[in-house]
Amino acid sequence: MSDLEDIRQLGFVEHGPSALKLKEDGPLSDLSFAAKDLMDVAGFKSGWGNPDRLRDADPALATAPSVLAPLMAGARLIGKTHTDEVACGMFGINPHFGTPINPRAPARVPGGSSSGSASVVAAGLCDFALGTDTGGSVRVPASFCGLYGLRTTFGRLSVAGIMAMAPSFDTVGWLARDATTLKRVGEVYFGPIREVASARLLLARDAFDIPAPHIGKALLPAARALGGVTEVTLFAEGVDVWLDTFRPLQLYDLWSTLGAWGKAPGRRLSQAVAERIELSSRVDPAKFAAALVRREALTDRLTDMLGNDGVFILPTAHDLPPLREAPVSAQVEFREKTLALTCVASLCRLPQVNIPAVTVQGCPVGLSLVAGPRGDQRLLDCAEKIGHAFERVPLAT
Repeated sequence: MSDLEDIRQLGFVEHGPSALKLKEDGPLSDLSFAAKDLMDVAGFKSGWGNPDRLRDADPALATAPSVLAPLMAGARLIGKTHTDEVACGMFGINPHFGTPINPRAPARVPGGSSSGSASVVAAGLCDFALGTDTGGSVRVPASFCGLYGLRTTFGRLSVAGIMAMAPSFDTVGWLARDATTLKRVGEVYFGPIREVASARLLLARDAFDIPAPHIGKALLPAARALGGVTEVTLFAEGVDVWLDTFRPLQLYDLWSTLGAWGKAPGRRLSQAVAERIELSSRVDPAKFAAALVRREALTDRLTDMLGNDGVFILPTAHDLPPLREAPVSAQVEFREKTLALTCVASLCRLPQVNIPAVTVQGCPVGLSLVAGPRGDQRLLDCAEKIGHAFERVPLAT
């Protein structure tokens, strides 16, 4: 593992609080946490991973509700964490402020855009950390860093006081080293989570053909070993239909929210983010309108399959984390293939949890569960049961 001080410096921003505790008692009074630097904390700036935003922003007047909830439950906020620039990234690489360290695989990226949050939790610097998830920004770093990570049902938790990136996709989530802590945090937002009836496990067999062969080969037996699974086809329309639906919707959201800011004269942006904002300005309105309709059809089919008790099982990411020095071309290819997996919950506005499942070439690899709308509590309960099973019988290749 890298030096903890290096992890701290690259994981936490300098402009956040170092110790903030609003209540001495409460269900999380024994826990510490961090918040992604897209989330407002009263009296502090939100830098969004961009130097111009950090320079120009006023200190927040109010704390984002998603941050206030654990504070009022007694948890201690120990800092705000680095993010990919304006959340436009899957790897955690930020040319302005550096790349947080992946404590579980220091030669590789931590994943983004909730990169700092994943890094500091994996290093044991805090018990849990808040992030945001649009196209995989909690789920992917959770997989890369060997963490549990929940993307909540779209619209269930408030995104007030959080930078909007793609408002029809943006959700709040959090990461923890163990499923019990992940669930404890969930009870602050959702209320007590009692043991629910056994989930109907639906193994998305075609989804295991998307990852690199060594990833699918490691994960598929782990998924089947859970027992009582029914194998189903997830991408009945073809993977390209899902991606062609996701891209125009997410890009048009990005242009609507950050286009004017990103195109301001003299704006300092990394090349990758500048290109992405430029791409978002050229979305074909006809493709956008068609994608809106397809999104609803895809959502209807999946929610029908899931019902009230179904849970899909699928890989979280398509390969091991890229090396920190990997070329941009490799990152682009990785992003497109992993989006084929992460776009499912994003498009259908469903909750998803990553569970550390296997180790491949010394790197953690995550398995994901996706439930129907408002199935967050079911996922947290399942993650605790399944995670404990994996811990008792370590699976490695």
